Amino acid sequence: MIVFIFLLMVISPIREVDNVKLSLPTGQHEIFINYSNSNFSQKLSDHNDMLTAEIKSSNYLNLNLNFRVLPNRKYISALNPEVQEVLLDLFDDSQSLRNYLANVSFFLKKQIRYSEMNLPQDATSVILYKRAKCVGYANATKVFFDAAGINSKVVKGFYLKKGKKNTMIPIPHRWVEIHLANGVKFFYDPQYQRFSANYIATRDDVDFKRVKKFKVYVIKKSKKIVN
Repeated sequence: MIVFIFLLMVISPIREVDNVKLSLPTGQHEIFINYSNSNFSQKLSDHNDMLTAEIKSSNYLNLNLNFRVLPNRKYISALNPEVQEVLLDLFDDSQSLRNYLANVSFFLKKQIRYSEMNLPQDATSVILYKRAKCVGYANATKVFFDAAGINSKVVKGFYLKKGKKNTMIPIPHRWVEIHLANGVKFFYDPQYQRFSANYIATRDDVDFKRVKKFKVYVIKKSKKIVN
């Protein structure tokens, strides 16, 4: 049986899929949206004065990212010289997008530290000062993908931190959606380095400062392996 499972993993890559159904406060329903891409879906329902969100997520590593990427030298040449050096280093041994994304993730994990300090959050400042909040991580990552000629955008939403019993505490958060030329779009969180069902996407124009604190209740949660 063990040999069979190993062969299955080699021949047909498997992926871990998280499913969660959440109960949301109806007073906040206007900030949330239905959303779907290649590794995430969020479907809202409003019945009997109860707002629910069904979220399905799988990690981006399960996608086919084995195609060549090259540095956009014209874009890179217009940046700060120290930033240019960092970007060009990211392309070392990066024949594929998968390798490039691994290099980006390694750089963010080893070189950038999360900080609540009131520092600039633009990409150049984050790369030079090596400190960032979630928005700084996202801004820097967008520049990394612009440098590879790949479109991306910063996404607003909440990261769901585990609370007591079946409650989740929404933390205002930002991450990145990467848009590939073949139409594939996927979420990547440069701060936490992994994507799961512990996220809720919101409208782009949401002002977090005006959102009242609230809790999210878990109705149902499951995880499965598919190939």
